[in-house]
Amino acid sequence: MPSLTTAMKYQSGSATDEGVTADMYFLDPDAANVVIAPDPFIMDTEVLFNPDEKETWFFLPGVIGVLIMQIALILTGISVVREREKRTLEQLLVTPMSKPVFIIGKLLPYVIIGLLDFYFILGVGWLLFELPAPSSHALLFVLALLFVSCMIALGLLISLIVKTQQQAMFIAIFIIVPSILLSGFIFPLEAIPASVRAISYAIPFTYFVEIIRGLLIKQTLPVDLLGAYTALAGFTALFVIVSMLKFRRTL
Repeated sequence: MPSLTTAMKYQSGSATDEGVTADMYFLDPDAANVVIAPDPFIMDTEVLFNPDEKETWFFLPGVIGVLIMQIALILTGISVVREREKRTLEQLLVTPMSKPVFIIGKLLPYVIIGLLDFYFILGVGWLLFELPAPSSHALLFVLALLFVSCMIALGLLISLIVKTQQQAMFIAIFIIVPSILLSGFIFPLEAIPASVRAISYAIPFTYFVEIIRGLLIKQTLPVDLLGAYTALAGFTALFVIVSMLKFRRTL
């Protein structure tokens, strides 16, 4: 019987009928369910997403989220507490300003800054590293708006809870590091122990990584990303509502 040629992506070699049956780990090589093809055949692998295996395509979408997360949490996290330390918050509290107006007024400027940063970093990725175009620019904008709003709302919540800028910085770093390690940005979620993986789904950055890689690399259908979009929107609403509840008109 002619030898069977095996052409794998990272290895190649000759596969004989003896070798094939041995590699199948059957106790009995002559078992009826072991079938040897009568004609030679070629076994090969096909990379469906990122076929050139560019590492920049895999990491850059997540790097965009990491930078936005750092900017949003740190800048927003020290906003209210800085005003409290400088005694300028008292001037705001004596005005007839409602909680929603105060929260929106704090969120809106940083949301605009975050969106500009998002597209600036993404533009650099397109220009220097030739990142693929998204399957939908509209969905990409919705992702940017949701994630930026989510991170800024979380940063504002931190600012309303803490007493000093140092505390705000510490909590921001405490959130950023687990987000990078447990979100699937570096390690696949399947490789994370099941006992720890539950924490991954409580991190907004996990859903950002899933969506942006789906839009830029996998060309995922919108219906398959609906759950991740819903989770991001839920986190954003939660952080805004809790921020309103935590806001007090007294120092």
